[in-house]
Amino acid sequence: MRRSSAALVVVFIAACGCTPTWLLPRRLTKHVIADGPVKKPAPAVSLEVATPPRKPLNVLALSGGGSYGAYTAGILNGWTRSNKRPDFDVVTGISTGALIAPLAFLGPKHDDNLRRFYTEIGQADVLRVRVWATIPFRDSVALGTPLRAMIETNLTAEVFGEIAKEHAKGRRLYVATMNLETRRSVVWDLGAIAARNTDASRTLIRDVILASCSIPGVFPPVSLAVEVNGESKRELHVDGGVNGPVFVPPGVFEEAADAEAGAANLYVIIAGKFYPSEAKVQPRVLKVLGASGGAVIHSQIRRDVANLYHMAQLHGVNFHVSALRQDFLAHDNGIQFHPKEMHRLYVEGVRVGFDGDWDATPPERSPGETPDIRTGTKLKTADPPE
Repeated sequence: MRRSSAALVVVFIAACGCTPTWLLPRRLTKHVIADGPVKKPAPAVSLEVATPPRKPLNVLALSGGGSYGAYTAGILNGWTRSNKRPDFDVVTGISTGALIAPLAFLGPKHDDNLRRFYTEIGQADVLRVRVWATIPFRDSVALGTPLRAMIETNLTAEVFGEIAKEHAKGRRLYVATMNLETRRSVVWDLGAIAARNTDASRTLIRDVILASCSIPGVFPPVSLAVEVNGESKRELHVDGGVNGPVFVPPGVFEEAADAEAGAANLYVIIAGKFYPSEAKVQPRVLKVLGASGGAVIHSQIRRDVANLYHMAQLHGVNFHVSALRQDFLAHDNGIQFHPKEMHRLYVEGVRVGFDGDWDATPPERSPGETPDIRTGTKLKTADPPE
């Protein structure tokens, strides 16, 4: 019963196109608990218009990627050590990038918190799997209770105060979720929310970040209370990476275009690789769905990065991107939180950040990355570029 139920859940999630099976843990039975009491959602919060932002000269966009966020945390730490890390006028984050974004926004003094967060946690610190027999009747495979606890521990009143202070200076911090009902992305201005300095605003920020990390089918959707045209309603929000793994609001580019020519910079950090690792695939349903789903996600990453590149070019913004090198040995599962593996990712990120190893062009623009055009079945491997 356990295996058949698990298989049905995984097939359903992959077939719906929400979360490919490559994102799911290989073993979900280690930390199993019964369903606990449901927490009462926070009271409704009506969002106000934010104060005008300052000219965005340095923009940082952080992608989703689960445990691969250790690579992002490493880059930020290495970047600080190089003494070349700029102050960011705008920071955006999705999924694991949403967890990192507030600390990256507040600067190097939070680097050690990022290091601990991405090198000292384990699987049980992030998710707990429901009783297998109940999964077909629930909204997710696992509970996000441990993840919520981590968010509440790290996002203290002091952190909220710092975010509000920086927002008052015209800096902006954005996180994206997806509204399940509309199937559209929602961008949240966390600085504007933090500036209200109320219990409700702090709860909303924590809920938004949790929602941005809530992979559909793996974690339950997060219920957010909002007010639309004077009427209160509830919305279910999930991982913003469903609609796109990395983002920059268009208005940011328009503001940057008014800066002195060549002065504005966009830095994009991808928590993972641009291409899935090559591996043999058995002709079985779950294996085929997993491989295909992984290809879709990576393709979406490359598409979004290319879009950001062209937007930057259009508005005269310098473009910089970093992704985990293709030959780095790592599993393709962003929900496997193993401290040893995450430490390896972190160390690689530190190296890249310290060396300033950024690419100035998007993927599929370098030698060997363009799709092959075959004229037959007798193939020859191209010589690697010197």
